[in-house]
Amino acid sequence: MKKAVEHKGYRAVEARNDAEAFQIAEREPPKLIVTEEELPTFNALMAGLREHSTLSKVPVVIVDPDAENGARHGEAYLLSDYADIASLLAILRG
Repeated sequence: MKKAVEHKGYRAVEARNDAEAFQIAEREPPKLIVTEEELPTFNALMAGLREHSTLSKVPVVIVDPDAENGARHGEAYLLSDYADIASLLAILRG
């Protein structure tokens, strides 16, 4: 997904966990956050985003193979597959 997004001209940064994601996002505010529900720190990430003064406004995309593209999980958008770059880019253009 990172390479596909970069190939379309966007800059992508990866984080290993929620703490690292917040450190990166506070230094370089993102236009979009992409995560997976299976990640061990998913719940901490989502809770932290809801409570953060500026990051709470950043769109979040959750990749979940069981999801229906375009569905929502709270305020987050759901994609069923990382290969669905077109949907992700539509969200980026928002």
